[in-house]
Amino acid sequence: MKIFYAITLLSFFTLRLTHECLGDKEALYLSWPTPNPAFARGMGYHAFLEKTGPDKKFSSGAYGCVRNNGNKFHEGVDLSPISNMASGKASDSIFAAMPGVVAYINHAPSASAYGKYIVVEHFNTQPTLYSLYGHLESVNQGISVGSKVQASQKIGKMGNTASFRIPLDRSHLHFEIGLRLGGRFQSWYDRQGFKTKNLHGNFNGYNLVGLDPLLFYAAFKRSSKNFPQAYIDSLIPVAKIRVPSKSPPQILSINPCLANNFDKSLNYESWTCTFGKYGIPLSFEPSQVTCIKPEILYYDQNEDQEACRPVLVKRGKDLFLSDILNTYLEILFVE
Repeated sequence: MKIFYAITLLSFFTLRLTHECLGDKEALYLSWPTPNPAFARGMGYHAFLEKTGPDKKFSSGAYGCVRNNGNKFHEGVDLSPISNMASGKASDSIFAAMPGVVAYINHAPSASAYGKYIVVEHFNTQPTLYSLYGHLESVNQGISVGSKVQASQKIGKMGNTASFRIPLDRSHLHFEIGLRLGGRFQSWYDRQGFKTKNLHGNFNGYNLVGLDPLLFYAAFKRSSKNFPQAYIDSLIPVAKIRVPSKSPPQILSINPCLANNFDKSLNYESWTCTFGKYGIPLSFEPSQVTCIKPEILYYDQNEDQEACRPVLVKRGKDLFLSDILNTYLEILFVE
C-alpha cells in the first residue's frame, strides 16, 4: 500500500520542465516525502500535519511563525504518519522529494534538534535546492553520503529522534526544502564564539534557508516553466540591501542563476541583495557604488508583518537589519 501511494503521488506531481540556466532538457520529478496522499487530494492540515501537542492547532506543524503563539519560527513542516506500531511509533517510510545526491547524514540523535537527519542536494534544479528529512528513526541501508537517489526512492523511516524528547505518539517527519547560503559556513561559525562545536559542516541549520514546502508543492502542481527558478522569481521582494563587498556572495558559487547583470571580468564595490519574506534570498546584483556599511534601498513593510522572523526592524523612526538578516549577510559574504 505504501508503494502504491508513493507512485500515485509521484505521477501526480510530475512535470517535464526546461532548466534554461543549464541548457538541458531533463525532466524534474517531485514526490511527496511520506506515503500520506492527503495533501495531493486537497485535504486540510488535519489530514497530514503533526501538531505540537494534543491541545494545539494543526497549523502548529506548518511553516512560518506558527510556534509559541506566533513568536517562534518553524523552518519546514511536520508531516504525520499514516501507520503506527503497537508501541505508537510510526512505521512510515520516507521518500526523496526529488532526484539528487545525499549531501549529509547525521546519525547521532543527540547532536541536533533534527535528530537523525538526511540532507539531499538537488543538483539538477536551478537554483540548486536542498531537502532535509528530520527526526528519522533510521536511514535506509545503502543510503550514504554521495548516494544518488531518485524521486520517491525510500531513504529512511519516520521517527521521533531529536536532541530533546519527542513522544512516540508524536513521531513525524520534519521536512524542509530550501537554499544553502554558502560553502564557507565553518569560517563564519568559528568567529561567533559559540560554546558548542559545529558538528554538521555546511549542513548546519543556520546555513539552510527554508521555503514553504506546501506553497512550493502547490506551485509545482500548477506547473511552471523553468521550475523552481520561476517559483523563486514569483516570491515578493521585501527588502533590498546594498552590501559593501568586492567579492560575490557565497550563494552564487552554488546558484549563478540568482545573479543579475554579473560580469565576472569586471570589478565591483558592492552588491544589491534582494530578500523575500523571512529573509529568503531572491537575487543579487553587483554595483560600482561604494558604501561602508549595509544600506537599505527598498522595504515593503506590508510584506514583513511576521514578528517572529522580520527582515527589518523599526526602532523609533529608523529601520535596521534584523538579527536573522544580519546573520544571513554575514554567512553570504564571509571571507
